[in-house]
Amino acid sequence: MLSAGKLKSNLYFNKNFGNLIEVMKLAATLQFNQFRLKQGQSDEFTRHFDNLFGILLNAGIESRLLKPDEDLPALIILISSDEGFLGELNNLLVDKLISTKRRDDIIACVGNQGGNYLRELGFEFTFFESPGDKIDSGSLGSLRDYAIGQYTAKKSGRVYIVYPKFINIISQQATAEALLPLQGDSYPGKGRISNLLIEPDFDSVITGWMRIWLEFKFYQVLWSSRLSELAARMMHLEGSVQELKKTNLRLDMEYFKYRHALSDKTIRELTATRLINRENDDGQRSPGKGNSGL
Repeated sequence: MLSAGKLKSNLYFNKNFGNLIEVMKLAATLQFNQFRLKQGQSDEFTRHFDNLFGILLNAGIESRLLKPDEDLPALIILISSDEGFLGELNNLLVDKLISTKRRDDIIACVGNQGGNYLRELGFEFTFFESPGDKIDSGSLGSLRDYAIGQYTAKKSGRVYIVYPKFINIISQQATAEALLPLQGDSYPGKGRISNLLIEPDFDSVITGWMRIWLEFKFYQVLWSSRLSELAARMMHLEGSVQELKKTNLRLDMEYFKYRHALSDKTIRELTATRLINRENDDGQRSPGKGNSGL
């Protein structure tokens, strides 16, 4: 059993540490709420953009860019974090990537934490810096150009993205989503269109459409991923606060029991000492009385 001084020291340290975590949780909550105010994806833009692609498909023109090549390796892009308190979430993402990956598939990673996991597992990958809260055209453009370059150059036959999908503040889902090739059956359109003039050629138009769509898609994914990271950090810190409260309650109980036992021992020792002293006093007075009678 720990001494009273050690118990008191541990209790004092845990309470100060708990106050620090409370401040960190408050900062994470504020960061989450501020980031959530940023504009997410536009459903109206997505709908109009999908309708445009449906018109191109209904022109009846075939393109190799719309057909997967199963003989080529796939490109899998992992979206991870750069910050701490997200170990469990990053583990889930890496497990999702491993379950999706085939033997020769190519890996790209966004974020240092995912990169550290992949290095430990011995995977080769192309690394991209995480944009954090600043999701701008630079970070989106480099990722978009890399994915399109791999696909159009026939270095990969499919493109997938693995990221934490934001469901709500207490739920984030490790998701693997297919990006390329574009699935024609997802854009049914409204009947076949004839005599549609496409310049300069269908592949060039589809490539241009893919560039815009991928940049928009990457924004959506990174936005959802960042929300998931901030929410997961909040939940992790809240869990730490609750664990510290349980630990402090146990330490309080142990400290109380120790002090109670110490007080009880002191009282018993004092009582025993007084009884012994009284018996000694009584013993000393008894012979005196006998002698005075003689």
